[in-house]
Amino acid sequence: MKFFISKILTSLITTGLVTSTVFSAEMTWKAWSEATRAEAAERAVPLYIVIGDSLSELTTSMREDTFANDEVAAFLNENFVCVYADRSDAPGIAAYGQQWLVADQKIPGWPLNLWFTPNMEPLEAASYLPPTEEWGREGFMVVANRVVDGWASNREGGERSAQRRTELIADYLPFAAEPIGDMAAALQTAAEDWLALLNPETGLFGDSPHRAEPELLRFLIGQGGEARAAALKALRIRVASSLRDPIDGGFYRATSDTNGGIPVFQKRLTDQARIALAFLDAAAVSDDPIFAAGAHSALDYAINRLSPGDGTFWVGEDATDPNSTRNQTWIWDALAELTGDEFANRLAAKSAGNVDAEEDLERHHSGRNILRADPTEHTSRKDFELRTKVLTTRLELGNPRIERTATAGAHGLMLHALNRATVELNDLNYGGYAVAVRSAIRRDFDLAAVELTRVAHADVPALPDDYLLIAMGMNDPTLVQQADDLFYDDKFGLYYATAGEVAGVRPQMWSAAPGELPSPAVWRLLIGNPPELLADEITLAFDNPDAPPPGDVLLALQKHDRSK
Repeated sequence: MKFFISKILTSLITTGLVTSTVFSAEMTWKAWSEATRAEAAERAVPLYIVIGDSLSELTTSMREDTFANDEVAAFLNENFVCVYADRSDAPGIAAYGQQWLVADQKIPGWPLNLWFTPNMEPLEAASYLPPTEEWGREGFMVVANRVVDGWASNREGGERSAQRRTELIADYLPFAAEPIGDMAAALQTAAEDWLALLNPETGLFGDSPHRAEPELLRFLIGQGGEARAAALKALRIRVASSLRDPIDGGFYRATSDTNGGIPVFQKRLTDQARIALAFLDAAAVSDDPIFAAGAHSALDYAINRLSPGDGTFWVGEDATDPNSTRNQTWIWDALAELTGDEFANRLAAKSAGNVDAEEDLERHHSGRNILRADPTEHTSRKDFELRTKVLTTRLELGNPRIERTATAGAHGLMLHALNRATVELNDLNYGGYAVAVRSAIRRDFDLAAVELTRVAHADVPALPDDYLLIAMGMNDPTLVQQADDLFYDDKFGLYYATAGEVAGVRPQMWSAAPGELPSPAVWRLLIGNPPELLADEITLAFDNPDAPPPGDVLLALQKHDRSK
């Protein structure tokens, strides 16, 4: 019963696997290709390119609140050639768009809204655009109309501005960081700064939304002393908190409220691997069984729910829309009738609901229960049967949306976590599944070819993090060297996203946004023996006076400093 989801439950999971994208029936989206650019040139209209993230709430919001509008669709069809792509399917233009936003001193993020001339010169860029003005942001139609008006009234001037903008984007580089003289002292100061932001009651850092922060916790564990004790306590709290799903395991992406009681009901494959690694680090320095249980919860969930069983994985599942979210929570009467009062109490349920009304600002969970439990206390055969009963009922009420197309790097990261768990938890089940993942990587991502593919069975070039994470999972130093040869710039100490140019620019790989997968620079330092300038350049993260350096950067520098 190691991987406890039965064939029946797997069937329930996979029916209606991916919710169809919500667009207006009037909207005409093109695939990104040279023919699409040629169409824009023939019509003499700008290109409008949207790069989305399949599990981004703001991407979903634009699809459902903006692009589902027939009037907006008609306007876009008339004035632009429109392209929609997922970031995994168009990594080059996605990296270009992020660099564009950084160079323009805007806030990068997903989705990307990019307008180009037919010759692929940049006109206008933004991340999320609301349907109307809100949060002090321009509404979508304000920006789109500005592009149309500028193109119609002053095309020559617009093209000249676009050429200057291309130069701005191409020339943008982060300022070279000053090398840190005493790295150990700098890391200790950063640890103290993070501990000052840690809430000892909730095990969470800073303000909401609270993300899992696995690399930060791994860094604190590695620091030892007070930092390690605080990180271990935080992990003990989290594994029994609302951040973990006690029914089918796995950890949610974040919690949205101050006290960490209301999850963002979304679970991603890469988060499960990263969280498992944090628990494995904890288990390596403590004999408390809660840490092994946390690692098991993350890895078992990934195998049970995010894999069809052939060694491949899916991106994650999303239950953040209102209907799916209701299926993640329970009213007391329904849960108690299903499991009995005693088990419902052990899942922290209450007759009036257990969600703090002051934190539930939109009243999505009024009178309902978000379940939580200590995994070391739910191990009996009866517990297993009751959990399965709850999960079966939950899935019958409606499946979360499951996104496919996990990247090569995501597979490599999960393989790395499975390899560690096999040895450190002495669990041959993980070793057996790791063999299947290795085979899938060799089969699906052109491992034997000159260049990796980012997405299985698709002609999409891999990014440097794909190479580095597969190298970690496969223990293959040749892939590390390939990543350095193809993408690393030893003059500036940074990784590019592509081997060639995109729209006249070779885009860089940027540091990860909060909650995102760490950057290639982080993975390269963790692998060891990095290029000479990389450790100095990553210390740019120390230049922000408003926040301590990110946890992934600290973990990478800690590993690098101790390996010297």
